[in-house]
This record gives sequence, structure tokens and C-alpha cells, in this order.
Amino acid sequence: MVYIHKKSPGPIDPWPAVRHGGLNHLDGVRGKYLVLWNADIVQREGAWHYIFEFDVRDTLEMSALAQLVGGGKQRGYPNDMDWKTWLGPHCTQITAAVREEILNMPADAARTEAVITDMRELRNAPPVPGRKPDDWYRGGESPDDFLLTVGGL
Repeated sequence: MVYIHKKSPGPIDPWPAVRHGGLNHLDGVRGKYLVLWNADIVQREGAWHYIFEFDVRDTLEMSALAQLVGGGKQRGYPNDMDWKTWLGPHCTQITAAVREEILNMPADAARTEAVITDMRELRNAPPVPGRKPDDWYRGGESPDDFLLTVGGL
């Protein structure tokens, strides 16, 4: 796997490019093609930090297992990405250790505060015990058997 870090002042939507392939343009990386496997996103210090995880391949053909899991509809990853243009000029290849440091950096080390960037209604969520489904929480005590969790802390 190859990790690429890109810093952006605004959000980027990487998800349409996941599991798509294109020619490898990275210096020092052997393999004809890159397939975007995953993207990690962190917002710190007023900027968006993206870590793209690429699989380096000599062919875009999927393994027999991947074809079986995918229902046999695709024999290979689409060869429709120009990674040099898509990544832009300001990206850096990083190691797995640097990736882990970026992802696990405590908020105080980053000198930033948590920011809520998006809120969504949780579909099919059970109602809060003791409240009607359309009631908003207005303070006061929560029932004893109520558990509130916050992800990413």
C-alpha cells in the first residue's frame, strides 16, 4: 500500500473514486496502476487533511475472490482515473507510521478544538427511553438506563 497526504482548505469528496484505477505517476513506486482503496479524513487547524490509501498493481484485474464477492459482475477495476490531475500538485507520499501519527494525534497536540462539521438524523434509531420520538431533549435528567456515546474520542 502507498499512502498519499493532501491538505485542502475545503472538503473533497473522495468516495466516488474509491475502487477505481488509473496509471501510476508516483516516483519510486513500482507498479503500472494505482487503485484507491481507502481515504482517511481529519479536520485540524482550519484545514482538511486527507490520507489516501492506494493499492499498487500491475493489472486492474480483480482476484477471483473479489469477483465472487462482487457477484461476478466486474472482472476488473475501472481504468478511469487520472491520479496526477485528481491529486493535484500539493500532495506528499508518506509512510504508514506517519499516517498513524496523523490519525492518532491528540487534539491538544494539534492545537485545535473539536468542530462539528455535519449532523445527520440517525435513521431507525430507538427513541430515547421515557420520551416521545418527536420530543427534543430540553435538559434535565436522563433515565438511568440511557447511554449516550460520542464517537472518535
